Amino acid sequence: MIRNVPIPTAGVSLGLVALGGLLGTWSGMLQCVLVALSIAMAALVVAKACLFPAMVRDDLQHPILASVSATLFMALMQIAAFFAPYAFVPSMVLWGLAVAGHLFLMAWFTFAHVRGLKLENVFPTYFICYVGIVAGAVTSPAFGLQALGEVLFWVGFASYPVLMVLITVRCLRHPTPHPARPLLCIFSAPASLSVVGYLAAAGEPNLGFAMGLLVVGQIMFVLVLTQLPKFVQGGFFPSFAAMTFPFVITATALVRFGETLAGAGMQVPVLLEAASLAETAFAAFMVAFVFVHYVRFLAKPVFADVAEDDPAPVEAAAAE
Repeated sequence: MIRNVPIPTAGVSLGLVALGGLLGTWSGMLQCVLVALSIAMAALVVAKACLFPAMVRDDLQHPILASVSATLFMALMQIAAFFAPYAFVPSMVLWGLAVAGHLFLMAWFTFAHVRGLKLENVFPTYFICYVGIVAGAVTSPAFGLQALGEVLFWVGFASYPVLMVLITVRCLRHPTPHPARPLLCIFSAPASLSVVGYLAAAGEPNLGFAMGLLVVGQIMFVLVLTQLPKFVQGGFFPSFAAMTFPFVITATALVRFGETLAGAGMQVPVLLEAASLAETAFAAFMVAFVFVHYVRFLAKPVFADVAEDDPAPVEAAAAE
């Protein structure tokens, strides 16, 4: 089973823990369950890296898988932030290692895949590698490191406009293969992640700047929604992982912006509250949808191995 774990599984881990953070104010128990599932998914990716390093090295030669691997570090940052109130020092160590790992990946990816760049080799997953470091800004308050978080925000955000132009041009000029189409959902993530990271780390956030990013994130979200039915046609692909975190962080941006308005003594628009609830529900549905598909995908090798020894257990499981 472990050898068949795709690197995008880390993206599902990220979506689960991010959803836990979004729903945590409503249900602490649900957040704990989602964090536990996130840890399990991340552990599968780490186990593959430890047990089958040659396979992972081969995977990292592909720009999509190499850039997607950043979701593991992003997930670990959020997992560390969750455990910070209970085990501060170990959590801070984990967070620091995840941030350092992500920064190293950015440097390595630039050296390995961006030098001599060809437009057809550019994918939306590049957002994850570069803008994804803003997850460090999102989680920095858990460790009292907002100053560092603000630096991480600007490091990640600086690449967003350049990547937005580059990736958009690539997608317009070169058709995206069907198995990779769900990756286009990532378009909705960078602006919304930037909103959440900026509001979390900035000492005195500029609400106009945050609102501008929020609007961009919502526009990208709506554009993605118009194409979503096409992405789920043709059965499951590991790229389905891209339909988790982007939607969660888009909803989170609305929620955090509303909280910021309320904290500043301003009236939160009813439309903003309604949109927050609707997008939160949608994000939860999509994470559950993708998680179920991943569980089925990862379970197939297990059932296949059992079937080789004794087909009865598989038949019994199918009957249930």
